[in-house]
Order: sequence, then C-alpha cells, then structure tokens
Amino acid sequence: MITTGDDRLAEQLRLLRFHGVNRDAWSRYGKSETPPYETVTPGWKYNLTDLQAALCIHQLAKLDGFIERRTRLAELYHEQLALIGSVRPLGCAEGTTRHAWHLFIVTVETDRLNCDRDRFMGLLAERGIGTGLHFTAVHLHRHYRGRYGYRPGDLPKTEWASERVVSLPLFPGMKDSDVMRVCEAISALAQEVRR
Repeated sequence: MITTGDDRLAEQLRLLRFHGVNRDAWSRYGKSETPPYETVTPGWKYNLTDLQAALCIHQLAKLDGFIERRTRLAELYHEQLALIGSVRPLGCAEGTTRHAWHLFIVTVETDRLNCDRDRFMGLLAERGIGTGLHFTAVHLHRHYRGRYGYRPGDLPKTEWASERVVSLPLFPGMKDSDVMRVCEAISALAQEVRR
C-alpha cells in the first residue's frame, strides 16, 4: 500500500498498478462508460483484489495495536539479546519517530560464535525456531553481476553485512514467552558453538 498527498504522484501510481491502463474496470464497465481503454505507459499488475482490499480495510483498523505489540516484542528482544551478546539487533535510523517493526533483524557476530550465519539459522531451525533471510547483497545476484559486472569484493561492507544478517520471528500474535524461547535457543546455541 502506498499513500501520498501528491496528486500527480498518485495518478502516476494508479497507472503503474494496472498495466499502465488509463481507466480501471469500474470506469470501463460502469453504466455510463464504454469498455475501450488505452495503455498509456508500461505498468504492472499490482492492484489489490476485492478480497485483499476487504481484508486490508479491516486490518488497517488494527494497525496501531499491531505496531504496539510488535514494539513490545522488539523491546523484549533487545533486553534479552543484550544478555547474550553474540547476536546484535540492528539500530534504528536516526530521526525515526515510530518504528513499525515489520521485521526484527539481527547481526550474527560470527567471529564470537565461531559459526557462520547459515549454520546459525540451521541450528535454530533444529531447535524449532524459524528465521528469515530478507537482505542479501544485491550486487552479487546474477542479474546485477551479469548486467553491471559486479564481483565479490566490490562492496566489502555490504558483503560483510549480507553474510551476517538474519530476521528473527516477530508478529503481533507472538507471546512474550515466544520471544523468551527464541532468546533461550540463541543462548544455548551460542554456548554450544563457542566450545
């Protein structure tokens, strides 16, 4: 979902969301309209289905509660991970007034753990903890390597981060005890791999 107060940008986005077509289905098939339409710019199929829109309208009313719950869980993660020390949450961007906590991303301190990020994720999976990998170094993906000639070593700081970031479970339905379970698993794993 995109919101904007810029009318020109809103119109451009409306075009892009549905194949660049200048009239939506309601306009094309309403009582007083005729079906022909024009594609005025290349676009995509990004419009919501009616079912998605109906769900979104009702979920939107719950958004503040979702964010409050995610914030509480993120605070608990920060408290517990500070006690472990080998997994570090990413910091918040300066000037952030309200964080949505869409994801809870940490950096695995691979040198301290004697364990790379992928093994860390696998060991958590063995303990029943699901993790996610949401950010990998884009310049090393096949398309960017082929089109722009990027190679490993071109962006060393990006690659360093890419090899260490992982997303821990975070969703509004989590209980505090779920976060504690994740942190206990990380703590046990840290003790195991340091040996």
